[in-house]
Amino acid sequence: MANRFFSWFVATNAWGFTLNNRLAIIIIALVSASSFDALTPQLEAATELEDLDVGDHASNTSSGNKFNQIFWIGLMGLSGISILRDPQRFRQIILTQWPLMILILLALSSFLWALAPGITIRRSVLLTFVMTSILVGACYLRDPYQLPLIVYRVGTIALGLDFIAIGLGSFDIEGYFYGIHGHKNVMGAVALKALFFGIAVRLLLKSKINLLYNTLYLLAWFGLLIISVSKTSIGLFFIVPILVFSAHLVANYFKVNLGLLLLSISALLVLAVFMALQWSDWHIKQFLAQFMSDPGFTGRDYIWAFVLEQIDKRWLLGHGYGSFWGIGLHSPNIVFGQGFLTLLNQGHNGYMDLMAKLGVVGLGVYLLALVQFARQSGAIQRLHPGLFSLSWVLLLLTLLHNITESSLMRGSHSLWVIQLLMLALIARLYMDKEKTR
Repeated sequence: MANRFFSWFVATNAWGFTLNNRLAIIIIALVSASSFDALTPQLEAATELEDLDVGDHASNTSSGNKFNQIFWIGLMGLSGISILRDPQRFRQIILTQWPLMILILLALSSFLWALAPGITIRRSVLLTFVMTSILVGACYLRDPYQLPLIVYRVGTIALGLDFIAIGLGSFDIEGYFYGIHGHKNVMGAVALKALFFGIAVRLLLKSKINLLYNTLYLLAWFGLLIISVSKTSIGLFFIVPILVFSAHLVANYFKVNLGLLLLSISALLVLAVFMALQWSDWHIKQFLAQFMSDPGFTGRDYIWAFVLEQIDKRWLLGHGYGSFWGIGLHSPNIVFGQGFLTLLNQGHNGYMDLMAKLGVVGLGVYLLALVQFARQSGAIQRLHPGLFSLSWVLLLLTLLHNITESSLMRGSHSLWVIQLLMLALIARLYMDKEKTR
């Protein structure tokens, strides 16, 4: 019975699978279910800021989620079994993506200088469990092409739950659909990744899926994306693939590593903006006003100014992992902030939040992980062009999303989980390539 289920789930005969192969499928499936909110559906809309009480909000955001903790402890237990059965293989994948290990060590040791050492220990241990479980899942899959198929299968479950949510009236006061995800922007991000995985399995694993169902799946998720009215997600659905495939044409013409080219283009764009600001002596808000009607990003410029001010106080190592937002009444945004700042639990910019947690050292190590990903993805591009494109589309999605939202190194946040899955997938492909040399 179990063999039949595994065979159907990954569209491959599972009779020869090892225990580690089966555990990897379970781990990736559960991680995906968590990232789709399928395990903990949120059928009530998120509370608006103006309706929150500072004291209650501080207490709620500083306490841990028991289900989440038990869930990741369980996955870490399964991961531990796999590692003990084949430690050499796990050692290979962590050496392949070694900057992630340094990030884990930096987060774990940051309790030494954290504002709330106890919360930092709890949150950094959770981060360790999340990152380890994802690396284990990617490492011990029988075939790396099973990863997008597993996420696609789980996306079907989330799709069914979101359709039930339509019947239950999961629309906010403005009429935007949030499904089982609590907020329209989260709904949009979930629909976006479901669409990209659905497209990937259609292109890469056409013989292993039902094409009629896949067509309905894509149409349904696109419909949910539209009724969520998440402008950012709708825009990224078109922008990200165009960026990846345009860079692909340039890389082919100049015969360069496409992964490093994509990373270089991103870095040069940021550098060009800052040079333009220095040259014209403009504030970032003045610069953005040349291109858009809301250069303040609905108040985000005020948030960013506050976060940068706090980063300046502890710029080298930050305030400690998980020790800036949501640490109770001692949170910097409550102690030093005013107005709606006191009710936030993120800075609406993942890169600033990362510096607030772990300083420029943490940001530097994270950038090393991206460089490692870029270099390795370029090396496996010819062998696995489909997985290369999928990984870059999803990585760019998460990187661009973090310009106005925050998910980088946020425990088990769904977009952070997706980014980790792509980092682990490329590390696995590169590891296998080096092994066959």
